Amino acid sequence: MELGLFWTEKALMVVGALFILTGIVQYGRRSHDWKGVVTMFYKRVPMSVAEYKRYRLGVALIIFAIVLRFALHIFWPQY
Repeated sequence: MELGLFWTEKALMVVGALFILTGIVQYGRRSHDWKGVVTMFYKRVPMSVAEYKRYRLGVALIIFAIVLRFALHIFWPQY
């Protein structure tokens, strides 16, 4: 079970990163504002609904992977 959760965490992290990158690339291609991609992390940029959904889903998956990592360390500590 521990090994399965370990790989699930890694998969969630990779899939989340891919969703974030997909949303960023879609925004860059649509708006041709590649400087906006850099400011996306600390400032609002006008994203379409599809870009925003992918970006937020990626963030949610990465946060869930981090919570899963904490749970792994709490319930199955390795000394």
